[in-house]
Amino acid sequence: MSAIKIHTTGGYNFYTITAEGKSFVIGGVPEKYSADYINIAASCDAAVLLTSKPEFTGGLGELLGIKPDIEIYSGSAALRNIKEILNREINEKLIKDNMSLCGIRFMVMPNLHWVDTVMAIYDGVLFPGEAFSGFDGSAVGLKKYYDACIAVNKPYVRSAVERLMDENISAIYPAYGMTCPQGSVCMSALPEEVFNKYLEWSADAEHKTRTAALVYSSEYGYTKELAMRAEAKLKEYCDVTVYDVKTAAEADIIDGVNAADMLIIGTNTINRNAPQALWRVITQIDLVNKKGMLYFVFGSFGWAGDGIRLIDKTLTAMGMRCAVKPVDVLFKPTEKDMERIDKAIERIIEYDNKNCAR
Repeated sequence: MSAIKIHTTGGYNFYTITAEGKSFVIGGVPEKYSADYINIAASCDAAVLLTSKPEFTGGLGELLGIKPDIEIYSGSAALRNIKEILNREINEKLIKDNMSLCGIRFMVMPNLHWVDTVMAIYDGVLFPGEAFSGFDGSAVGLKKYYDACIAVNKPYVRSAVERLMDENISAIYPAYGMTCPQGSVCMSALPEEVFNKYLEWSADAEHKTRTAALVYSSEYGYTKELAMRAEAKLKEYCDVTVYDVKTAAEADIIDGVNAADMLIIGTNTINRNAPQALWRVITQIDLVNKKGMLYFVFGSFGWAGDGIRLIDKTLTAMGMRCAVKPVDVLFKPTEKDMERIDKAIERIIEYDNKNCAR
């Protein structure tokens, strides 16, 4: 442990290790904090970048200005990115999964939260990069950072934590987090307890039945009539939560959509477009975990119904799966229009059943 030193600047942590006669700097800082970084890193033989995220490569760019031949260790994708971010060649050294170097063992941990993330373990200390960051003396900061940056990749979180729990880890030194005066990163909980928190937060919500989020906007009540018919039909198959964008809290709608198995959107058309309230919802859909989510769009219109088609095309472009063509209705829906809604809902249920069976 004495061979590890902790350095903090501007809220960023980076570390130096001397192992088997070779010195390493682990982590990085933004360019504006490069002076503190260079002061330490310039005396090292090698730099280890746990991700190519630009805020961790700025200091490296400045370091290379005075020490151009320093060895740069990182994963394959990160090495490519680092060269493009810095716009220069580097003395690159490839990190592979389970590779050991001077007693430092590396583990490839993609999507925590950048796709090119690697972690390092030395003398029982885990250097995870951004994962497990944000500790502020309690689990509150840890959870806040998890929600903001890590939660989007829940399956990768669980896989990484399950793997780490098999390791003999006595301390966690993250990229961000409170540093105690005595010089060690403050974790009031044991690493195992921190890992268990991540497993708890990343657990999938358990649904006894399938769920659908039905979000609609209606100017004259016609799209609302279609939405109520869609809700009644969906209830025969799954739990449905209905959101009127004019009255529901936007945050509640976003949470409901991102937690649902299926998305149903009803829209009116205003000036050849869907309402901005609906677009705000759509732009906040979790595209990592909702990729392939089944959806269906419907709505009433008075002239061209552009809003319906725009939302449909956008959801497809976002990687979601269209279960059935949109149902558009000119002004007030008839019983035949309602039957079209019924058939469309039956179709999405059929698709969902096939998906669940796989």
